[in-house]
Amino acid sequence: YKQSRQPINGVGNIMKNRKYEELEVPYFTDRTRASLKIQEGCNNFCTFCIIPWARGLMRSRDPEQVVSQATTLVNSGYKEIVLTGIHTGGYGEDLKDYNLAQLLRDLEQVENLERIRISSIEASQLTDEVIDVIDKSTKVVRHLHIPLQSGSDTVLKRMRRKYTMAHFSERLQKLHKALPGLAVTSDVIVGFPGETEEEFQETYDFIVKHQFSELHVFPYSMRTGTPAARMTDQIDEEVKNERVHRLIELSNQLAKDYASKFDQTVLEVIPEEKGSTDGKLVGYADNYMKIEFEGDESLIGELVKVKVVTPGYPINKGKLVKVVDHATNKDERLVAY
Repeated sequence: YKQSRQPINGVGNIMKNRKYEELEVPYFTDRTRASLKIQEGCNNFCTFCIIPWARGLMRSRDPEQVVSQATTLVNSGYKEIVLTGIHTGGYGEDLKDYNLAQLLRDLEQVENLERIRISSIEASQLTDEVIDVIDKSTKVVRHLHIPLQSGSDTVLKRMRRKYTMAHFSERLQKLHKALPGLAVTSDVIVGFPGETEEEFQETYDFIVKHQFSELHVFPYSMRTGTPAARMTDQIDEEVKNERVHRLIELSNQLAKDYASKFDQTVLEVIPEEKGSTDGKLVGYADNYMKIEFEGDESLIGELVKVKVVTPGYPINKGKLVKVVDHATNKDERLVAY
């Protein structure tokens, strides 16, 4: 019996996939924010990353499917949609005469959609056209997650990243000019093979100079099969951990500095859940500041205006000002400032 059983290879070559595969479960959501996947795969082949080999090359989802799914989500009661993917900002690179900027324009037309959030976008994909669309949009939020990975040109070259720090800096300056108050969060890898103290300091100084609002900091870890895993000058774990802690401390300070700019400012918040104490709700402003304030549970999922009374990190304390009904352009409820 055993001899008659033949092995079956159920694994195809992911690198041959060129079209986005529609899924039976097309989106994943929490109570107030819906994630909408717009692409799969990546063409970058950074030396630390296994994703292109695991998930294949760039495939963009059909624009009509994206807009249709967004409309369905909004009709289901979601006011905020997060555009996600493996390499979200690369959307449209494999399509003819269509790109991320055009998708954002089309999503802008979805009725009753209040917020569009891009989960992540590379500096190289923040074209003048994309910045212009975001600048003119009433729905794309004042928060962008732009992976940095390193603030040193020599480390970036070893990582095989597609930008220089001069280009990254220029894009950030253009963004901040177009969008005052913009929150820019980022990913940073520390302890990449060969990273010297001077190269780490370049990263630290770049982050300080450009005032990111929060960082996701990762110590470099080897991924079998990647070029970086074969590099001989791996960094000692204690050195990595020390650098991670320095950047986390910096991130906490930058987050507090960013929040302080909005002291006594009224922001639009979508409450997501009950807070840590009775009668409190917690939600996010468009710039991704987390705010806790007193309010009725019926407000969860609604768009409300909240005044920041005590800025801080990881949470800001606020006071409900009013509930906004954009459908009728009327304030349903007013609370004294």
